[in-house]
Amino acid sequence: MRRLHKVLLGVFCGGVLLSGIGAGVAFAEFSSLAYAGERMIGETRMETAVLEAEIDPEQGQWYISVPYHEAMESGIETDESVPENTVQFHVSYNAARVTPEVHETVCNYTEWLDDEQYVEEELQVLELYTFWEDQDEMKIFMELKDQFLADLKEGKIASYQEPVYVENVEIRINPANEDDVSFL
Repeated sequence: MRRLHKVLLGVFCGGVLLSGIGAGVAFAEFSSLAYAGERMIGETRMETAVLEAEIDPEQGQWYISVPYHEAMESGIETDESVPENTVQFHVSYNAARVTPEVHETVCNYTEWLDDEQYVEEELQVLELYTFWEDQDEMKIFMELKDQFLADLKEGKIASYQEPVYVENVEIRINPANEDDVSFL
């Protein structure tokens, strides 16, 4: 074996040794971290709004579309205090992140009877939308970075979560309109 081969073999073995030591030190440091739980990143300003939408039962069945199914505690509730032909959406939301609104739309619905025959109908739909507030994404990213580095200095690591956007949605109607409204 030439001298060059011996030097290259020594450098290779030294690199493997140093890599092993580095991996061991990294594992020891990582295993010493404690779990700090969940940390919320971003502003939270919870508010509750009551949004109302008028319906016309003479136009047929009305359907409700809510994208936040996990925030709904129950289905459509009947309430004597709700005016007749009105649907109320009680929405608890993070006002620092979103603004809720209800829109009336008409959706085309197709039901296939078999491979060739189908029935089309237009559905009256009340949809709950949430519009994003203008936010500085860099500010949120830097807040996350600062919290992460502060946790590392303390020997901790956490699950970093964004605050909830919509916490709760309740839908209420007058008992007289119970047969006029259902979920889409």
